[in-house]
Amino acid sequence: MRAPLQRFYLAAVAAVLVLVIGFVAIIVTSLIPYFGVIGKMASVVVGVGLFCLCLLMISFTWLKIGVWGNRRHLLISGEVVAFVDRSGAIVHLSAQHEAAKVPLPQTVVKELPSPSEQAPTMDDETVLELHQKGLSNRDIAKATGMTYYAIQKITSGKGD
Repeated sequence: MRAPLQRFYLAAVAAVLVLVIGFVAIIVTSLIPYFGVIGKMASVVVGVGLFCLCLLMISFTWLKIGVWGNRRHLLISGEVVAFVDRSGAIVHLSAQHEAAKVPLPQTVVKELPSPSEQAPTMDDETVLELHQKGLSNRDIAKATGMTYYAIQKITSGKGD
């Protein structure tokens, strides 16, 4: 049973290979007149790639020289790091780093009182009158500035 599948697989691979080889042969023969242009374009692409690679190597080298120059001015002793600037003054980098960790002073935020602590702007009779006119509790709360819960207590008759 396995032998017929292997033969079919080999035949399929051979057919695909013949088709691909024929297709490549047609393309290559049709491009023969343009080999000069293609070669020049490939040379330009390789040249641009080499130019970019040279720029990358130069910038990397310049960066390393800068890092080495900065490290030459560092004084390191354990966890303490200092930097000697161009004037010869020593800047304590570890102290600046620790000073940056100091939290800012806390500011006092004045908050508004919650709605339950505010004095109601309307009396119970006005609320009941609006409720009898057919307004909903939410509409009455918006109109009077009272809370929905306070309006609900008044309209249900459980108010103090």
